[in-house]
Amino acid sequence: MSENTEKAPNNTAPMVAKEPILRSVDPLRWSTKKKHAVLAAICYMTLMTDFLAGYGVPMTVPQAKDWKLSTVDAGRSLSGNTFTQGFGSLLAVPFAMRFGTLPVMFWSTFMTWIMTMTCAVTPGWIGYIAVRVVQGFFSAAGQVVGLTIIQDIFYFEDHARKVGIWGWSILIGPYFGPFLSSFILRSLTWRESWWLISGFVFIGLVLVMFALDETAYDREIPENNPPRPQGYLAYKIHSLSGVMGYRAKGRPTFGQGAMDLVHVFMRPQFLCLFLYHGITYMWSVGINGTLINFLVPKKPLGYGFDTVAIGLMYFSPMIAVIVGELFGHFFNDAVQKRSISRGKGFFEPEARLWCIYFSTVFMPLGLILLGFSLHNLWHWFAVALFWGIFIFAAMTSTVAITAYVLDCFPNHSAAASALLNFTRVLFGFLVPWFQSPWAKKVGVQWSFTTQGLICLAVFPIIPVVQYYGKQWRQATDMSPDVIKADHYSEHSVETEMGSIHH
Repeated sequence: MSENTEKAPNNTAPMVAKEPILRSVDPLRWSTKKKHAVLAAICYMTLMTDFLAGYGVPMTVPQAKDWKLSTVDAGRSLSGNTFTQGFGSLLAVPFAMRFGTLPVMFWSTFMTWIMTMTCAVTPGWIGYIAVRVVQGFFSAAGQVVGLTIIQDIFYFEDHARKVGIWGWSILIGPYFGPFLSSFILRSLTWRESWWLISGFVFIGLVLVMFALDETAYDREIPENNPPRPQGYLAYKIHSLSGVMGYRAKGRPTFGQGAMDLVHVFMRPQFLCLFLYHGITYMWSVGINGTLINFLVPKKPLGYGFDTVAIGLMYFSPMIAVIVGELFGHFFNDAVQKRSISRGKGFFEPEARLWCIYFSTVFMPLGLILLGFSLHNLWHWFAVALFWGIFIFAAMTSTVAITAYVLDCFPNHSAAASALLNFTRVLFGFLVPWFQSPWAKKVGVQWSFTTQGLICLAVFPIIPVVQYYGKQWRQATDMSPDVIKADHYSEHSVETEMGSIHH
C-alpha cells in the first residue's frame, strides 16, 4: 500500500488515515474558485506544449525560401522539438518531487518564453533547430505536473472529469497551433509570428505566477511542510523560486525521484498501457504528415487547398477533441458510479478501461475510411469527418488510460504522467520516418487500413489489464487494492488516499 494508507485485515480495501485536516493551506481545502483557477493555469501551459510544436509547421514554407532549403529539411525543427519534450518531461519528475510543482512550472515557463522570443531572432537554420529543441525540452512540464496537481487538489470523485479537461488541453494543442499559425502567416512574416506568439507564452507565465499555487502538502506529518513567509511578495518569491520546496522535509531526493520513474514503468499494468497508448496514439502524428501530401497538390493529385483552407481543416480534430471531452465527462461518471454501486462504496480502477471498448470501435473505422477518402479524393468533408472520428476515439482512450494510471499510482502521479507523455512523444517521433514512404509504396488506403488493424490487434491488452489488474495492484506497495469512494466533504476528518506526497 501507499505510505498514507493501511491495508484492511481482509486485504480488500485501503483504510484512509484518520489524521484530521488542520490547516486551511491544505490544497484539498482550497475554495472551488481557487482550485479551478489553478486548473485553468496548468491547462493553459499544458496546451502550450504541443501548440508551440505545431505552430511552427506552416512556417516551413517561408523558412525554406529564406534559407534555400527543401521543406523537408526546414521541417526538421518540429521533430527535434517534439522529441525533446519526452526527455524534458522525464527530467521534470525528480525536480517536482523534491521542490514542488510551482517552481518547476515557473522556471520551465520562463525558459519557454525566452526560447520562443529567441526563435524570432535566430539568424540561421541550424541555430533555429537548436532553439526549437530547447524550447520543446522546457515546454513539457505542464504535461507532467498537471496530473499531480489534479491529484493534490481534487477529491477522488472529481478526478476523471478534471483529467478529461486536462487531457483536452493536451490533445487540442497539436491542431490549434498550425490552425492559428496558418492565418497569422497571411499577415505577418514567420519571425513576426513568433514575436506575436511569445505574448501568448507570457500570458501563461503570468498565470503561473499569480493563479497557480504550490499543491504539495504533507498532511500526515504537518511539520514537514515548510514555514510560510510573512507577506504576499515574500511568499511568492520563496514559492516560485523553489526556496520553500528546498526547505520542505520528508520529500524524495533526486535519486529517489528518478527511481520512481523506473518503478512505475516496470509495473506490468503500466507497461501494458505504455505500449497500447503509444501504438494507438502514434497514428494521429502520421495523419498530420500524410494529409499535407494530399491537401496541397492541385487536382487530380490532391485537393489544391491554400493555407487558409488547410487551417480550416484543423477545425475537425479540434471539434473532435471537444466532443470527446463532453462524451468522456458523462461516460466516465456513469462507469464510476456503477462500479461504486456494485462495490458497495469501493471502486475498482479497472472499471475505467471500459471506455476503451467504445473507442476501439471508432479508432480503426476512422483510420480505414480516412485512407480510402484520401486515395479516392472523396469530398473534403469526408476527410474531415473520418479524421475527426479517429481523434474522438483517441481522446476518449487517452482520458480513460490517464484516469486509470492516476488511480493505480496515486502517490506517483508525476512519474506516471511523464511516462505517458514520453510514450506519445517516442512513438509519435517514429511515425514520420516511415509514414510517407509506406503510403507511397502500398497506397495510402492500405497503409491506413493496416494502421486500423494494428489498433484492433493491440486491443486484447486492455482485457488482460482488466483481468490481472487487481492482482498486480495487490502485489505492490505503490497501488491501492481498491479505492474507498465515499464523498469527502470539507468537514471530513478522513484524508483522501494518495494525497500526501507526489
